[in-house]
Amino acid sequence: MKDGFVQTASHGCIHYVEAGSGKPLVLLHSNGASALQYRFTMEGFAKSWRVIAMDMPGHGDSDPLTRHYSIEDYCLSLVAFMDALGIPKAHVSGCSCGGSISAGFASIHHTRALSVVIVELPFRTNDEWGARWGHTEANFGIPDQSMEEVSHRLNKVDDAVLTRWNIDRNKAGGKTMVGVMWAMRLFDVKTAIENLGCPTMVLFGAKGPAVSLKDRYTQTAPKLPVKALENCWHFPMLDEPAAFANTLIEFCGSAGKR
Repeated sequence: MKDGFVQTASHGCIHYVEAGSGKPLVLLHSNGASALQYRFTMEGFAKSWRVIAMDMPGHGDSDPLTRHYSIEDYCLSLVAFMDALGIPKAHVSGCSCGGSISAGFASIHHTRALSVVIVELPFRTNDEWGARWGHTEANFGIPDQSMEEVSHRLNKVDDAVLTRWNIDRNKAGGKTMVGVMWAMRLFDVKTAIENLGCPTMVLFGAKGPAVSLKDRYTQTAPKLPVKALENCWHFPMLDEPAAFANTLIEFCGSAGKR
């Protein structure tokens, strides 16, 4: 796994890690995380793909934000990132807010997508987001979290996982993380799902917070493949990295043959 940086005109310097060779697979992390959220899956992906995990603007070692970003803005940063690396098309997958970006990418920029896997994206209305906003601000407005807090979100937490978790959240900061949640709250998931323009799958953790809303996906797009990974919460790439990698490799591989 190697590090790299690319300079974009509108989104600053973007950091990434990559491994392997072949067709590109771009991975987008969740809010307050970084490309290293995929550190346990990179080797598995690299057997089949050129796998690239990107630090979203405002996160990890990418440049900080200078304004509020919408999900559409994050989608444009992904396009700029791919342009900077000379990648015309890629398989794309993102978790949580990365799932929002993946859905927007599959809808708005589908000509750049070989396939998309949307992971753990809550299909909520603005009112539903508003009803739980106090919890959202408490979760993301304060970067540091305790072992007990993180243990409610992952199958297994040790000192190394907790340290990485809090390093990444502090790099992003509370202001950026709450801003990401506003972007998710204002993003029209339904319209994005109605306008998917490339092979797309929705993936949940069977124990995660988003799976209870999976029927909204199938009602909106009845032919959309939807899958839940057992023994996973909101971060399947951390809970079951091998199963997560194998699921994406199978779907993206079959989509690439169409």
